[in-house]
Amino acid sequence: MALTIGVDIGTSAAKALVLDPGTGVVGRGSAAHPTHTPGPGRAEQDPRAWWTATVAAIRQAAAGVRPEDVSAIAVSGQGAALVLLDDSGEPLRPALIHLDQRAAAEAAELSGASAGAAVMAASGNRVGAWNLAAKLTWVRRHEPGLLARTATVTSAAGYVLSRLAGRQAQNVSDAGISDLFDLGTRGWSGQILAELGLSEKLLPPLYAPTETIGELSPAAARELGLPPAVRIVAGGEDTSAAALAVGVLHPGDAYLSLGTAGVVGVAVGPDARHEPRLLTFPHVRDGLDLLSGSMTSAGAAIAWLAEVTGTDAAGLLAAAESAPPGADGVVFLPYLAGELHPIDDPAARGAFSGLSLVTGQAQLARAVVEGSAGAIAHNLSVARSAGAAPARLAATGRPTASGAWMQAVADATGVPVEVHTGDGAPLGDALLAAAGTDSALPELVRAHSRVEATYQPDPAGQSAAAARQRVASALYEATRSGV
Repeated sequence: MALTIGVDIGTSAAKALVLDPGTGVVGRGSAAHPTHTPGPGRAEQDPRAWWTATVAAIRQAAAGVRPEDVSAIAVSGQGAALVLLDDSGEPLRPALIHLDQRAAAEAAELSGASAGAAVMAASGNRVGAWNLAAKLTWVRRHEPGLLARTATVTSAAGYVLSRLAGRQAQNVSDAGISDLFDLGTRGWSGQILAELGLSEKLLPPLYAPTETIGELSPAAARELGLPPAVRIVAGGEDTSAAALAVGVLHPGDAYLSLGTAGVVGVAVGPDARHEPRLLTFPHVRDGLDLLSGSMTSAGAAIAWLAEVTGTDAAGLLAAAESAPPGADGVVFLPYLAGELHPIDDPAARGAFSGLSLVTGQAQLARAVVEGSAGAIAHNLSVARSAGAAPARLAATGRPTASGAWMQAVADATGVPVEVHTGDGAPLGDALLAAAGTDSALPELVRAHSRVEATYQPDPAGQSAAAARQRVASALYEATRSGV
């Protein structure tokens, strides 16, 4: 029996899944890791906590299988986490994750300079405060001397791969979400690095998502309780791995991945028109890119509301089901940590509008899920303007269990939403580990991708969603101008 393990380093937890390619999932594990917020607009995580959580998640997932039956492990991770390692592979500082917006000033400076032009030429993307070019510039400016001690600049998935294999490596999809990457060459951009005054020697070697980078190191094998002969496969970026798991295999296939953050995107061919308000990066499927919009606060918004109301997220989502569509006139602007796409505004803030004496937890929760759906629809409308026209949206992630949320997404986007099994990125990684080659992926994906529920757009709901979005747009403009 050749079992494979998929691991995803998410924003709030490491998740692992053990797959028998012939029968299905045989084990799951999860372990949380903390986020530290040392100041406004700042969000950091300790890479060593990712590794601790990875070990715990894999051990939990593999507890019921024979170690000698495990053949391969693949890894994905949250995109655009800046990880600086010394020459022994140890982190020099906490990672600046995708929620960190401290480099807003640096992003603005780079965007107006030749570095911004180089990024646009290499990928069709903009420099963002959440991405690596601005963060590296911030580090050089505010933590002088740290880059001189840096031997490797890597990512969340890259760091865990290095702990598993005992060598530096990064997969192309994960690297491609950064603004140091050239979509045309599928490699690091020498031009961008030169503009930033950085050497390509700082960046890991790149591997295709199904490519084996080595075997499990003896030290990692001891920690995991697995044999050293286990192959380490490069894997993907977490949303591209999740997209694979829900069957995104061809141009026009669209996906929605919901967790702490949210990502919606469409698979496009290499000749597709770029849309700078979104992000274009390599899919784990060879020959495809993903035209993608990321939102900082999806599940994070429900978690925040649960904290401030003294309840739990599951209870709030149940309450949302009981509130009427439209939340009795309450509209939520879901920008609790700035926003990435399509507005690219680190200073954007969340807001409720339409509160009244009848407003309770149920209405607030309903407004949050409908506000999230509006942000998803906003991104998808921009993708449509670039020529991407998906006929359906394949959804995965824990929040997709909420019927109110998924119906709100169907109404806001105007396309059917197919909710898949909740394994998402770890399943995608396990499939990459099992495939060995890109050509083997479609058959594996079709065998393990399952739709659990479908939500059809409701004409009345679509009209109401469009009206809410107009209110949300006006609310954003008012908050942005300080009104």
